[in-house]
Amino acid sequence: MCRIRSGASVDYWTIDPTSKAGRVTLYDTAGRAIADESKAIYMASGSFTPVATPTDLVTIFGSASKIVRVRSMRIGTTNTAAGSQIFLLIKRSAVDTGGTPVSATLVPGDSSNSAATATVQHYTANAAGLGTAVGTINTLKVASPVLVPATFAGIVQQSEVEVLPSYGQHSGLPQPITLRSASEGLAINFNGAALVSGQIHTYNVVWTEEATF
Repeated sequence: MCRIRSGASVDYWTIDPTSKAGRVTLYDTAGRAIADESKAIYMASGSFTPVATPTDLVTIFGSASKIVRVRSMRIGTTNTAAGSQIFLLIKRSAVDTGGTPVSATLVPGDSSNSAATATVQHYTANAAGLGTAVGTINTLKVASPVLVPATFAGIVQQSEVEVLPSYGQHSGLPQPITLRSASEGLAINFNGAALVSGQIHTYNVVWTEEATF
């Protein structure tokens, strides 16, 4: 067995005699492991009918006490007749005001997680004031099918899409979209365009929360 001693303490890094591998765990400045499994994860989901010419449809805003990292943000649509639409994913540096926001239920991935501090909402009446836009980080052209029929026999395609941008051949980003205050957020936006007839939206948001230092 080989041991490498730290120059700053009496701690040792141990090399396994069989695998010849040394285990490395990443820690934050408070000495807590920062592997994904150690992070508090939360989910929110909903279904709603938007206004005729919507702006922000779904938003997630950060926290005054935690660092919020958005892991997934999905939107789905159905229409009276098959159609298509363009969605924008906008990063904002100020919260939306007014309108009719409906708060989603924030569900912890582990019952031992503390209560979520981020805010997830969808709008059934447009915000009177949109928060300051940092910029549009993704633009998606989405085809959506007719309304779900009475039986599953008529469902021929998945109408829900991931709105976070991908990175090369990877399904996610190497650095998650990070919200460092309650005024920083992401919004799925319809740019005030007219809806396809009978449009109904579903959404799913997944994020982690970590202590600030």
